[in-house]
Amino acid sequence: MGAWIVGLAFASGTARAQAPVPGWAWQRIQRWSFYRTDARGQRIWQSVPFTQMSPEERKGQLLEHLKDPGDRRAALAALTQWPLDQWAAQALSAGGPEAAHFLYLRGYRQAGADPFAYLGAPDRVDRPWTQGLGLHLDPGGWRFQWIPSPALFTQAGNAALPKGLDQAAQPGVLIHLRQLRPGLARLQALAGGSADGAGLVPALAQGSRAGFVVRHLEPWLRQASPALEPLAGREAWILHYGVERGPGNGLLGTLVFIPGDLPLRSQLLLGLLKLNPLSQGARARTVTWQGPGGQAQVQQLRGSGGVFHLVARPEGTWISDREAPLRALLFPGPQPSLGERGEWTRVALSAMAPDTELSFWVVPRLGAGDAFECEALRRRLAGAQQGTWPNPFVAKAAPRTGALALSVGAGPTEKLVAAILRVDRGADIAEPEMPAFAGGGSQLSPAQLQAYQAAVAGAAERRRQLEGLRRDLDTLLGALDLRGAALLWNGWVPAPPVTQAEKAALTELARLRREDPWRASRMQAEGAAGAFGGFGEPGMSPSLALALPVQPAKRVQVENLLKKLLPRLFQGQNQKQPFGSTELHRVRTHQAFTPAWALVGDTLVLGSDDGSVKAVAAGLLGQAPTLADSDSRAWARMEVDGARASQELETLLLAFLRGRQGSRWWAGEAAPAEDEAAAELAASLGPFLGALKSLGTVRIEWNWTAGGLEGRPR
Repeated sequence: MGAWIVGLAFASGTARAQAPVPGWAWQRIQRWSFYRTDARGQRIWQSVPFTQMSPEERKGQLLEHLKDPGDRRAALAALTQWPLDQWAAQALSAGGPEAAHFLYLRGYRQAGADPFAYLGAPDRVDRPWTQGLGLHLDPGGWRFQWIPSPALFTQAGNAALPKGLDQAAQPGVLIHLRQLRPGLARLQALAGGSADGAGLVPALAQGSRAGFVVRHLEPWLRQASPALEPLAGREAWILHYGVERGPGNGLLGTLVFIPGDLPLRSQLLLGLLKLNPLSQGARARTVTWQGPGGQAQVQQLRGSGGVFHLVARPEGTWISDREAPLRALLFPGPQPSLGERGEWTRVALSAMAPDTELSFWVVPRLGAGDAFECEALRRRLAGAQQGTWPNPFVAKAAPRTGALALSVGAGPTEKLVAAILRVDRGADIAEPEMPAFAGGGSQLSPAQLQAYQAAVAGAAERRRQLEGLRRDLDTLLGALDLRGAALLWNGWVPAPPVTQAEKAALTELARLRREDPWRASRMQAEGAAGAFGGFGEPGMSPSLALALPVQPAKRVQVENLLKKLLPRLFQGQNQKQPFGSTELHRVRTHQAFTPAWALVGDTLVLGSDDGSVKAVAAGLLGQAPTLADSDSRAWARMEVDGARASQELETLLLAFLRGRQGSRWWAGEAAPAEDEAAAELAASLGPFLGALKSLGTVRIEWNWTAGGLEGRPR
């Protein structure tokens, strides 16, 4: 009620109100502190209530809060009290893609020939490159889907979310089951990774995961129930909200959506209760939830291991294992909904065929956001097309001697390689500023003046080096023939032996990370941590090689550029050795990562270690089998050792997740007994690992479709 009073007070003082502001936005705005400035522009450190400020002051404060990602959505929602053209330009400069997408959804058009220019460039490939992964079970077997940056493929799909599903908050994992019982059984049987590590089944007891739904309904999979039997063939969607990625999100749990009406709901509840005969006390009740803008009736059912929350709506029935996801559905708040991800869902669902039994999508939290929506909209509005062509000749650079070999054709390859070789820096190196009180240097001591001059000279030198690096990379890019590329991945490079001094440095760094994480991160960034050498952890370097054709007349230029670039990019001992008819170059860093390169005929091979470069060179020299041994007209062809690749990927993903959660896996310390990273991996990428492992050694052909890049085992 207090939020509505504040909202009415604001609306009554603003004659130009355009749209009602959601209650959740008012609640958040009330927690902010607002200050005025005096005639000299100095801030008056006395907080002023938002409702006591003038309309122009309110608008200015809201625009200022657009700079904070945590406040941005609330500020945008409140700014709709003014006409869009009064604040859109300032919002675009402060709010980035989120503000641009918000304005587009509300019909904003810029003045000029291109009314949607504010959505950004239609063909720039930015990180993260992976905006989603899909796994689909068709009658013929598994099919893989990669959703990259919209600039890499043509938006031609017309799929849409079913009615009602667009109201849910954007999940980390989205699952579609064509039939509920067979789909749940398939999910239960699909375990990825090693037997004692990741996998859906081993992690069923690890908190609120998609596995919770399987475990909760496992009795139904084993026995029939008259009340539940009609649901066996019903369509179902599962939305999983995993480990929290951002502060204040709070969305942890799993939502199940069954479209359409469910008759005899009381019999359904009784049937579910019978599946849990050991539960004691009150096992079902109806509660009223209050939220911003209204209330909702929720049925709660105690089951084995937790509580189910059920809500019936005209478009279908929602079941949740925790309150937060269902509350976000019933009372929309600052979390973006699936309805706001219309372009991403258009691409994702375009890969789902009518006879697909199971579809499983992973939505990376850093991707599939407003930037994806803006670029996809921009391309679709402009009618931008991306052509693709196969290149069978580059398959000679993909040896079949590793865990994974891949060769790709032309079209998107040019943009992707250009993004890899691009120097990304948010802003240029700033010039050090002389303080106003220094009087242009006259008030500084000789030592202070010398330090300032040294800082200016250092910044100028860093700018010169950065510009030189950009020029060299642009020159290298112009010398390559990017109508195809090949990739080899052969697991992980063994870590070099750790000396006693490095062990002591690791122990000291682990202690410092516990006691003073900020200082530890600064030491690592500045190269002051002895065991890291200022570069990175020594035990997690991939054995990876990329092969790119070189334009015939520019081989010498490429060779000279690489001899110049690598010593500037990596610190270490420069070495070279003959390898067949070519010469192998590497930078010995005394860590697992040893950047290397070689020119084999008209092909440049770049690798993270000399072993991967030698393997690709062997294929080019005819000393190893390659993907060129088999014919294919697909845009890309791949051969993968499923068992080995799934195990190696599990190692990488577990290390990444544990590192994100602050555990000290890199220091050789034991992981926690309840490994949250393993549980999250099981729920998100476990099915991918399981499907990959079940394939064995197999050839996969990849082609661009309306669903992105789709791979089919052959």
